[in-house]
Amino acid sequence: MSAQLLSSKVVVVEEEPSVRGVPTLPTSTTGAVGVTERGPIGQPTLCTSFEEYEARFGGFTANSDLALAAMGFFENGGSQLWVVRTVHYADVTDPSSQSALRATASLTANAGADLALTVEGKSYGAYANRLEVEIRSPTNGEAGSFDLAVIEDGVYRERFSNVSLTPDHPRFVDSLINDERSGSSLIRVSALSLMGAPQLDLQTTALMGGDDGLVGLDDNDFIGSEVSKTGLRALDVVQDLSLLIIPGRATAATHNAMVSYCEQVREGLCFAILDPPAQQRATDIIDYVSNVAALGELSEHAAIYWPRVKVLNPSKSVFGAQRQLHVAPSGIIAGVYARADSARPGGVYDPPAGVDQGRLFGVLGFESDEVLEERKRDLVYPKRINPLTTGPGLPRYIDGSRTLKGGGSFPYIAERRGVSFIERSLKQALQFARHKNNTEGLRAQVRRTITSFLLTQMNNGAFRSRDPDKAFFVDVSDALNTSTVIFAGKLIARVGLATNKPAEFIILRISQDTRALEAELAGSGA
Repeated sequence: MSAQLLSSKVVVVEEEPSVRGVPTLPTSTTGAVGVTERGPIGQPTLCTSFEEYEARFGGFTANSDLALAAMGFFENGGSQLWVVRTVHYADVTDPSSQSALRATASLTANAGADLALTVEGKSYGAYANRLEVEIRSPTNGEAGSFDLAVIEDGVYRERFSNVSLTPDHPRFVDSLINDERSGSSLIRVSALSLMGAPQLDLQTTALMGGDDGLVGLDDNDFIGSEVSKTGLRALDVVQDLSLLIIPGRATAATHNAMVSYCEQVREGLCFAILDPPAQQRATDIIDYVSNVAALGELSEHAAIYWPRVKVLNPSKSVFGAQRQLHVAPSGIIAGVYARADSARPGGVYDPPAGVDQGRLFGVLGFESDEVLEERKRDLVYPKRINPLTTGPGLPRYIDGSRTLKGGGSFPYIAERRGVSFIERSLKQALQFARHKNNTEGLRAQVRRTITSFLLTQMNNGAFRSRDPDKAFFVDVSDALNTSTVIFAGKLIARVGLATNKPAEFIILRISQDTRALEAELAGSGA
């Protein structure tokens, strides 16, 4: 509110900035859908390390690549992974129709006369069938109290001392064990109301009846439903999602759903990393992309890699005695994307490929040795399938930087992801202009805001030139914003970007040095 100028004074007036700042948005926030050992079903949960993943979703499982993908993601430089656990749904549009079951146990009190405490797995799944609950005498000797320990495969995992069945006790068993932060990560309990001061019997009881809910698991359980927010549609609420993986679910239906989700639901602001099916030779993966899944020239917002990779077996108790495993590469590749993005300001504009930026940490080899043959790579790369390979004295690395679609405006991965980052940033930055009067001043402010942001991106290496006149243009002119446009409630800004193209082919021309002979001939007049 402005002050009245009645007497001499100094007046401070805060003006709206003529150029709006553009916030820095994350570029490698990854969403992953798959089967886990335990954890919430159909709820996107952020994990910032593999240790956090294990705490929330458990360890490795023989029927899923997700834990292996999460390990590869963080090992290669990833930092934000939104995990969605899926199971089989009788009706994918109804979350309550999921088929997983909790393991349960019942504990008695008063020398077996009363049922006093029910125990369940904290989440659905067969993992809790490996659990036992042990009731001991209380550490502090208090009457009516007890110690409760959780045992997994004969190993003590958790212990809660001096808890009570009495609701108003400061260490009431329900409140202590079911606390989301400090409670158990394996079980939840429910004390039953009993007369008097019940004394829980000293006992060890196994949990039983847990089921992972995987019988009948199919593509629909991964794809999910918009109505119920199951499967990948659970990720709808993750606003800054920029990468999508469904590790190991390399089917035509799942791949097409991923591409559609990134391109249509996410309006091109998310990028899908597609795994190859297992045991694919060069001709097999070409047939899969071109015919089986019909992915050829489908979208700029996805890329597929070949072949699957070999990693060290992290758990022989789960995967058997074999030293190495063949696994889906998408988690590792998403980590490479994240590492390249964070390597420098503007890292999203650098192709996540090559012996430096595309190095694959933790990869010991490849499922198919055909990828080591140049003539086989010559078959797959023109089909826009990115090979994973190595060579003498070289690390294992990503040897391709193409999206699925070569005929679009931005056919390379870094180019496409860089433009998506610019689009997401500008979309958020221009929210201030909505519902303001469409005046010359507003349009000038929009133009300045866009230009200022693009100048910063130019200095970060986003474009082919460091000369603003050659790097980009911003048009918010009256020619675009005619009276008809303004009366329709629209403000139009047109932006052109001179994006970078990767050097896919290095051509080295070698010839005989004939300069001395040419000079001699020239001197003789020949």
